[in-house]
Amino acid sequence: DMTTEQLTFLFAHFDTLMDVPTYDALFFGTSGDPDYALESHAHQLQNTFRDLRRFWDIESADIQLMAMHGDVLLDADRIAATLTAMVQARVIAPLTPAQIRQEAETVAAFMQTQGDFYDNPLWTLNAYAFTGEDETNPVLAALPDKLVFGDGILAAYDAIGLGDVGPRVIMAHEFAHHVQFELGVFDTGPSDPSEATRRTELMADAMASYYGVHKKGLALNQKRVTDALLSFYTVGDCQFASPGHHGTPLQRERAAAWGAEL
Repeated sequence: DMTTEQLTFLFAHFDTLMDVPTYDALFFGTSGDPDYALESHAHQLQNTFRDLRRFWDIESADIQLMAMHGDVLLDADRIAATLTAMVQARVIAPLTPAQIRQEAETVAAFMQTQGDFYDNPLWTLNAYAFTGEDETNPVLAALPDKLVFGDGILAAYDAIGLGDVGPRVIMAHEFAHHVQFELGVFDTGPSDPSEATRRTELMADAMASYYGVHKKGLALNQKRVTDALLSFYTVGDCQFASPGHHGTPLQRERAAAWGAEL
């Protein structure tokens, strides 16, 4: 539902609109801050998080659960602080303070005139797990373990009729990455970045479906879990040389089926 003006603005400020909500939560979010509180599906996600911590035998008391919201794009100071931290963490190319301030004020001023455009699901269409362990950049290494859920991905599951199961299965997949962090899984396996990412993502798919149908996990109907995981399969990719390669749709389906059958 974007106007031509909004779409043109998105192209001109793509990285800011797509990345700032994610990195704002990563750098500045805490589980007790109302700016990062879970809103949609909060009770469901909090209960699943509690159950996952019981299900998997790892140290998980230090993981912070929170949300990312698009309203950060209304606030020039928060945008500027996030862009500054992104530069310091070397996740984006260097920008001068003047460039950062100009970009922040431009984006915030536009968003403030566009109604609820700041809340478009596109800005927060993701969920992720983070640990600072083994990070070489001191900015990232100092951050606590996190599980972050975007409003957009929760809205998407509601839109396709899987709001009852989808968020819980996503939670299981992202928590599986924390299991991997604790077990040192990212320190072993293939040296090729694309092969390494595919390995850990398919493993997390299998672990999510295993938890989803296990009688001590969600104890859900296997078909319902598979339906929820179909959304994972469709965002599989065939970019075999990409460092972000998650596996093909068929590979993701097979990994999840294996976990459920186990």
